[in-house]
Amino acid sequence: MIESQDSQEFEEEDSLRIDAREIAPLLGLTPERLMAELRAGQIYHVAEEGEDDEDGRMRIVFRYRARTARLIVESDGSMHPEINRTH
Repeated sequence: MIESQDSQEFEEEDSLRIDAREIAPLLGLTPERLMAELRAGQIYHVAEEGEDDEDGRMRIVFRYRARTARLIVESDGSMHPEINRTH
């Protein structure tokens, strides 16, 4: 992940820009705290590209402590957050 100049956004490889304000609440954080935890390496993420009938979609999974948040990115760029708390 590469931080942009705006401290509230970060970029996935291949130029997907994600606003921290969309992910932070799903992980129980403020956007500022999310960015600090990203810089500290405390938030992990994995990006998966869709195949077959989900071609063009992407799922990004964020993990922070006992929380997991998923962000589904459609081929048109729209995003749909999901949450799954394991704690």
